[in-house]
Amino acid sequence: MKINPKLKKDLKSFLLENIQKEQNRVLVMSADALESDEKKILSKKFSDLNWNEADFQVDKSIIAGIIIKVGSKTIDLSLMGSLSKLSNTLYEID
Repeated sequence: MKINPKLKKDLKSFLLENIQKEQNRVLVMSADALESDEKKILSKKFSDLNWNEADFQVDKSIIAGIIIKVGSKTIDLSLMGSLSKLSNTLYEID
């Protein structure tokens, strides 16, 4: 079965565009709901970095702080993340 070259080209463009959007998608998780001015400050910083608008979520399990996910990268500034790293370090010493 032969695929129409135009259809193949259009599909490739569509997929590449979606991959690019997903790589720049920003997810911000915080222990408590962020104030609107905090969201504006973060959104401005993300815009300066050419990242898409952020989705903000509340996740009480992180205890305090925030986690920022952009594509496959994660910036963990949460208390739970810090405690987890400390725990891993302590077990490595043993």
